Parts: sequence; structure tokens; C-alpha cells
Amino acid sequence: MKKILIIIATTMSLSIHAEGEGRHAMHAFYFMNVTNPIAVVGALDEFAASECGKKMPADIGLMAEPINGSDASTHFIIVSYETMEDFTKAGALMQSCPEAVKMLQGIASGAEAVSEFAIIPAIEVGDWTKDNVFLRYEITTTNEAAYAKAWTELMDSNVADGSVTGSYGLNRIFLGNNEASHFVYVGAQDYESLVANQDALTTSPAFAKFSKKVGMVRDVINTSLVFPVKSWPKQ
Repeated sequence: MKKILIIIATTMSLSIHAEGEGRHAMHAFYFMNVTNPIAVVGALDEFAASECGKKMPADIGLMAEPINGSDASTHFIIVSYETMEDFTKAGALMQSCPEAVKMLQGIASGAEAVSEFAIIPAIEVGDWTKDNVFLRYEITTTNEAAYAKAWTELMDSNVADGSVTGSYGLNRIFLGNNEASHFVYVGAQDYESLVANQDALTTSPAFAKFSKKVGMVRDVINTSLVFPVKSWPKQ
């Protein structure tokens, strides 16, 4: 978890363009194998209530991944920044206050770090913080523009016919991952709706058209089921 403290200067030089309704410029993901969820939540609760935590310029969330293929992680922390400047400020804050060190120690007592990456939203539609369950598809694509166009057409079609009812997005992984280049996600209010919606989506004519368009430029690496556990919005 020490890598939560690292500031990566290259983020400040990136040209960012995102479509959709999202308000965050960047999300950092920290994947963990959690053996004591109470300890992890408690450490984050205590930090958020501290003077240091109240200055944290980011939204923080804890997510559970009960099904995620062969990945060793069971949960991840997502830290969301509205600007790149906020990322820099957060790094400086985390390296300067004892409450941050205590939080990391508390998390480490109940979890083992697995991996981490940072993403820039390429497409972000709807408010994902209001959904209660997600499907995430990690992919590689050799042509982001072509994939994004085809995927947007698919989403537009399925929103129109009611088989997508929650948030959805395409995220570009730009730091920390050595397998996937992007991931897409689709959210819903409950698991039953998510499964029904995905069944309708993947059997639709629009999905068959999408599959033909992206077959040569996209490979799916892994899929995972994600449930929000708790969030700590920026104060």
C-alpha cells in the first residue's frame, strides 16, 4: 500500500480528453487481497474523520470483487480526482501527515497489496456513484478511436431499447498495468437487473454488429463483478 503515496510526475504532461458526463479527470485503483474487511473499512473511516483526511482532495471508495477470474484481489480502493493538480496535492498530503501512515498500517493489517493502475476516463456516462453493482471488462485494443465509436453506438442502441439502465464508461489505463489497455464497465441498481440487462445486450442485433466491428481491434482479457462497499466523498 505504500505505492498510494507515490506521485508520478508524468501525469502532469498528459493531454486529456473525455466524453460524457464524468467529473473526474483521473482514477487510481489499488487492488488488494482482503482478509479482514472490518480492519480496512475502519482504517479508512478513521482517516476520513481526521484533520488530514478532511483535506484529502479526492473521492475514495472501497469496492468488492467477489468474482474476477484468476485475479488474486478480492477488493480495490478507487481514489478519484477532479483535476491532475488534486492528484499532486493528495500525494503531498499523504506523505506529510501521520494519519495517512496510520491508515496505511491499518489497511495492511487486514489486506495484502496485489496491483495498482491509474486510468483516464475516455467515456463516462451517468453517475456511477449511484449504481450498486457493475460488470467490468478488461480489454486490449489497438485502435481506441474505432473501438470507442463502435462501443458508443452499442451503448446508445441499448440505452434506447432499455437494456442499459445505469452508468457506463470506457477507461484508458495509462499507468501501472502490463496486460489490459482499457476497461469498460456497465452499472445497474441491483444484480438481477444487471444480469437481465447484459443478457438482453449481448443477444441484441446491435451487439452482433458491434462484435463484427471490433473483432480485429479488441481482445477481452478478463471480466469481473464489482459491488461498492463504502465511499468517502471529498469533504
